[in-house]
Amino acid sequence: MVRLHKLFAIISILGATLLTGCASVKTASVSEDAKAKTFTTNPNQAKLYIYRNEFMGQAIRMTVELNGKEIGKTGSKTYFAVDVPPGKHTIVSRAENDTSLDLITEAGKNYFVWQEVKMGILSARSKLQLVNQEQGQAGVRESKLLEISSDAPKNASATTATNRNTSAAIADAKQASSTSSAPQSNSSVDEANLNIQKVPFEIGVSSATVERIAKQNSCETDLGAGLLYKKGPVEVYRVNCKDGREIKARCELRQCSLFTP
Repeated sequence: MVRLHKLFAIISILGATLLTGCASVKTASVSEDAKAKTFTTNPNQAKLYIYRNEFMGQAIRMTVELNGKEIGKTGSKTYFAVDVPPGKHTIVSRAENDTSLDLITEAGKNYFVWQEVKMGILSARSKLQLVNQEQGQAGVRESKLLEISSDAPKNASATTATNRNTSAAIADAKQASSTSSAPQSNSSVDEANLNIQKVPFEIGVSSATVERIAKQNSCETDLGAGLLYKKGPVEVYRVNCKDGREIKARCELRQCSLFTP
C-alpha cells in the first residue's frame, strides 16, 4: 500500500510538471510572424504549418522532423512555417512517443498539421493531425513563429534540387564510365565514382524490431534489417523487400519508426 501511494505521488508530480513551466524555444521576428500569418500561397510550392497551440506540457520541448531532417523543437503556443515542393512529405514528432504523418502536397496550397499534446506516463506525448484551413489558421494565429534549425534547410525545395543535381551528376558519371574504352586516371569520372560507396550489411541491436515493423508493412525479406548509421542512441536501418521496395527506419533507445529520407 505504501508503494502504491508513492507511485501515485510520483505520477502526480510528473503530471504537474507537464502542465506547468515553460520550455525555451527560439522564435522568429515579429515581422516574419506577421508575414506567415497572411497565409499567402506560392504558385510553385506548398507551405506546411506545423503548430502546437496548447498550454499543456509547457515545460516540454518536442522535436519536429521533416523528411528525415530535424527542423527544430516546439514549445507551447508555437508553430513552424516551411515551404516545400509538391509531392510526398513525412513529418515526425518526437516526445515520450514518436508519431508520424505522411501527406502529399500540391503547389499553391497551404497545409496545417496540429501537433496535439497528450498526457504521458513520464513525459508529454504528441499526435500529429492534418486539419482543415479554418482550424489550422485559428491555431496558427494564437501561436508564435519559430525559427527553423540552422542545420535544416529553410526551404525544402533547395534540398530537393541539390539531391536532384547530385543524382544527375552520378548518372552522367556512370554513363561516361560505361562508354569509355580505356580507364582515364585523374578524370572527373574517377572522382565521381569515388563518392559511390557500398555499405556492408551489419546487424544492429534493433534489427529484429525493424524486421517486425517491415513485416507489418507487407515487406518480406531474406537478408533482414541492416544497420546503416549509428550515432549515440540513434540508429538508422534499411530493409530490402522481395518486391523491390526499400524500407528505412530510425531507432532511438530501441524505439523504432519508419521514415522517408
